[in-house]
Amino acid sequence: MTVQLPLPGVWPRNMSRRDPIAALDEIRRDKVAATYEIELLLDRLAEKHGISHKVIAKAVEGYVDDMLGDVFFDLQDELERERDEAPEIC
Repeated sequence: MTVQLPLPGVWPRNMSRRDPIAALDEIRRDKVAATYEIELLLDRLAEKHGISHKVIAKAVEGYVDDMLGDVFFDLQDELERERDEAPEIC
């Protein structure tokens, strides 16, 4: 008969299974893709209603970037802390 001993301390609760660096890179790629999709949608609306692309570009640069930054702020902050606090593997 074998016995499975529990892991020491609170190790399982403190151990993260995600790679914060990869997750941050994925968020950056997703934000770029979302910005592109939103800009395409706004370009179609601008063309339909005769609005200049400069107006769309300004809105995307200001509002869309800020909005996506707000949406991902907490998650990015958490992942950055995980990345910075990760133990060095030698």
